[in-house]
Amino acid sequence: MLAQNEVVAAIDVGTTKVCTIVGRRSGRNGVHILGYSSVPNNGLRKGNVTDIALTEKAVRESLYEVAAATGHRIELAFVGVTGAHVEFENRRDRLDSAGGGGAITSADLSRVPEAVGASADQPGRTLIQAINMSYTLDGREAVRNPLGMHSSQVEVETHVVTGGTKFIDRLVRAVEGASVKVNSLVLEPLASGMAVLTPEEKELGVVMVDIGGGTTDLVGFKGGRVCYTGVIPIGGYQFTNDIAVTYNTSYEAAEDAKMRYATTEPYDIDTTEEISLPVAGRNTEVTVKRHELCQLTRERAHELAQLVRLKLNEAGMGDPSGLRLVLTGGASNLEGLTKVMKKSLGIPVRHGLPSTRGKIPEELRTPAYATSVGMLMWAVNEHVPTPNSKQDQGNSRSISKEASPKGLLTDLLTRISNLMPFARSGSRKRRF
Repeated sequence: MLAQNEVVAAIDVGTTKVCTIVGRRSGRNGVHILGYSSVPNNGLRKGNVTDIALTEKAVRESLYEVAAATGHRIELAFVGVTGAHVEFENRRDRLDSAGGGGAITSADLSRVPEAVGASADQPGRTLIQAINMSYTLDGREAVRNPLGMHSSQVEVETHVVTGGTKFIDRLVRAVEGASVKVNSLVLEPLASGMAVLTPEEKELGVVMVDIGGGTTDLVGFKGGRVCYTGVIPIGGYQFTNDIAVTYNTSYEAAEDAKMRYATTEPYDIDTTEEISLPVAGRNTEVTVKRHELCQLTRERAHELAQLVRLKLNEAGMGDPSGLRLVLTGGASNLEGLTKVMKKSLGIPVRHGLPSTRGKIPEELRTPAYATSVGMLMWAVNEHVPTPNSKQDQGNSRSISKEASPKGLLTDLLTRISNLMPFARSGSRKRRF
């Protein structure tokens, strides 16, 4: 966990926008946001960087704007990652040295994520996060916190998330090309979950569905612990593109029509109501029935709901009747989408807004900024600096003057060099 007054930055490189947020911890678990900037981004497709130059340009513009607003020139930041290249693996490993014949110490537990993550190392894959789920002590399962306990055999179940190295390299190159180093990667669905889910929901069983511009990110919790993460390569872009292709109009006009007229409930629309759309490449317009446009939107919404159901089945989340679904992300604002999800999945569904203790601008309290706010929450409350970190833990400081410029590769090598020995017991691997 970072120091109370330490200023940190998070960069959410999304399919439609780059959002940079600067803030510090506020109290025990709160966040005080000092400033933010959001600029359009045309360098990604379905969560993956396809044009490094365009992405770098958007990141640079966002950094410039937030520096002007806050007075902090960012040189080190936490960066979000998502995309279909990401995989998770729920592993169970035996920790040979934990306890060492005595009580299990905090040092034993702090080394577990890095140790387990390194054990899952594969060519072409990069560790994003390794999250402890539970422990087994001498055969006794589901121990949440074994600190101070004695055991001759300790096993840990861990949620390990990795990404395709080539995809992550493009993201890092785009960010570092804008003269900012990557402190750590943050899994975007996990960040969104931190911002919109309550402790009670995580305990009872909940799945957060973050519908962004290019992807729909999922994260599942049971018993207070993350047990599933996933990505569906469909987002708000596909809803807009359906309109653009069907009516031969520009993407910009289709997006405007979606925001102004679309709903997933076409039967509530007057069948005589019409709207006009410009024809792409021509100085003419086409007139379409609004309820037909809404029918198109409803079909895409049902398709997304079925893909969410498929992901939940693949995740082995158990009886869905005991779960709750929380929708967030900019595209979740589509009128009627919550109703479609509830009908299709047959479980309670609510719309989630980012919520945190501390100071947060009112304009960020919308689903579109759930990931960005959650990333900053993770950075100030969950991130544990590596043993060799040179970051000053003293008074408040300018990011540009004293933050360690350590890059992603150096950070990973440092983590691997401090691993403790262990023996692998078993694992379960899933692809998004």
